[in-house]
Amino acid sequence: MSKGGIGVQSKGSILFKVLKLEGFYGLLSYLKPYQKGMSLSIINGSLHHLLAILGPALGAYLVGVAVGGGERSEVVKYLPLLGVLVAGRVLMYYSDMWFAHEVAFRILVDFRVKLYGAIERVAPAYLLKRRSGELAATLMADAEVLEWFFTHTAGAFLVAVIVPFITLGILFQTHWILPLVLLPFIIILFSIPFWFKKEADQRGAETRVKLAAVHGEAVDGIQGLREIVSFNFREGYKNRLRKFSDDLYKSQLSYGKRMGLEGAFLNAVSSLGIVTILGVSAFLILQGSIEHQWLPVIMILTVNIFNPILEVTSMGRSFSIILAAAQRIACVLDTKEIVEDKGMKNLEGIEKLKIEFCDVSFGYEKGTPLVLNKATFQVKPGETVALVGESGVGKTTSINLLQRFWDVDEGKITINRIDIRDLSVDALRSLITVVPQDIYLFNMSIRDNIRLSNPNATHQEVEKAAKAAYIHEFIMSLPEGYDTNAGERGLQMSGGQRQRLAIARAFLKNSPILILDEALSSLDTENEHLLQQSLKNLMKGRTTLIVAHRLSTFREADELVVLQDGKVTEVGNHNVLVGKRGYYYELVIGQLSFIAV
Repeated sequence: MSKGGIGVQSKGSILFKVLKLEGFYGLLSYLKPYQKGMSLSIINGSLHHLLAILGPALGAYLVGVAVGGGERSEVVKYLPLLGVLVAGRVLMYYSDMWFAHEVAFRILVDFRVKLYGAIERVAPAYLLKRRSGELAATLMADAEVLEWFFTHTAGAFLVAVIVPFITLGILFQTHWILPLVLLPFIIILFSIPFWFKKEADQRGAETRVKLAAVHGEAVDGIQGLREIVSFNFREGYKNRLRKFSDDLYKSQLSYGKRMGLEGAFLNAVSSLGIVTILGVSAFLILQGSIEHQWLPVIMILTVNIFNPILEVTSMGRSFSIILAAAQRIACVLDTKEIVEDKGMKNLEGIEKLKIEFCDVSFGYEKGTPLVLNKATFQVKPGETVALVGESGVGKTTSINLLQRFWDVDEGKITINRIDIRDLSVDALRSLITVVPQDIYLFNMSIRDNIRLSNPNATHQEVEKAAKAAYIHEFIMSLPEGYDTNAGERGLQMSGGQRQRLAIARAFLKNSPILILDEALSSLDTENEHLLQQSLKNLMKGRTTLIVAHRLSTFREADELVVLQDGKVTEVGNHNVLVGKRGYYYELVIGQLSFIAV
């Protein structure tokens, strides 16, 4: 398996069974935790359909009695019962819809939370292989499809089995041959979706993939709108979106044609069944085997036997879409974790922490060059170490490995001589604060954005952190102060302002290990000196690892670790390394301001 996060399905998971069974029963297995609500829904659905049959059947019988010159008293006697059946049908319909949707929406909530939890569990590695728009499609659209299944199909399928057999029993009371005439038509109706299954599955999966691609393009277009407008790529992007949308249209059209053909077969069989039963009934009436007033009843019962079956088989025409959505959800939920979280140790309460990289080797894919090759260095308690080198030499990879976004291939990383794999992931990450280059602000208040690093922090603590990051005055200048909405991704703020909010988060988290990943890349000149001082205060007493290309950022570090082709080639402070006149000296003299993350 690649380290990008495309995992395999766990054979113990319920959704693996969906893939394995490739059908209705696999999806039903997911209803186990909700069986009480679903049972009530099935009972209500069965009663609703039965009352929908019995009411019209009784009405048809009374019409037959009246037309045939029967006793008026017999008609009057059954009218109250007819009223009860009609009222009961209305009540059962409401109850059926209530229970079915209540269960389905509860499942939908659980699906989305579990899906996000699964994505979070394997991030950021999994995100290297999937577009955010496609994941959003799975999180929203695919989950919505399954909600439709659980509301309108799961219970309805069982109702479609229960109700016809009860109705056949009623017909049997009229004449034993009638259910035998209808039974072959019922079997054929249930069989038709299976005749089209192979093509349906193929078309359904293709449609969901192309729908996800359109979602991905739409999200790209929204997130990259500034660049699209800036580079005057509007027409080019619209053409690209149109191409993806046209592909989806063709796939949906093909799927619709298949559904139409299947629907035509279903209606032909049910119509033939109705005509056949009417012909047989007429023959039996002429023979005197059935009284003529039963003919309207037989007509009503026959039509209503087919209705729930046609309802379900009509839904079944969309089942391949449902199954494709389930498979896409399963691929996310059952993705194998990138790192195994089996550690039991923790370093809670210890403020002085030492980080050691011991002969660490790592590559993102098997068979590709190593990003780190037997890299060895240390960050002593309370000291600051800067990773220096050109782009792609393993600087950002090193800090990602320290946070266990991936595990090393060889060697080990330790904190106070404890292998980080022996710490729980949560315990490890609670020790580390990262001030990244690319700051993400959520569409919520500035206070809540800062509080992400410490959800239980008081307003006073948030304000203190903001002051330490020299962002307090800017926040107070906003119309609603700390309650001002940061806006999606904080795009209404400058890069420097977003950077200072990230530093405020770091002050608020107050963890013993600090990582500065190009933390000064977006600072405005006016505030750079203040933020340099702010970062010095933040770094004081903390074990700090810096990734940067600004000479002013890393020259004051206690130690520099120079990386070339994934290997540590030089270690020492700025003055020592300049004095050696080696690779680091060349970087400084050459003014390589593009030394990247």
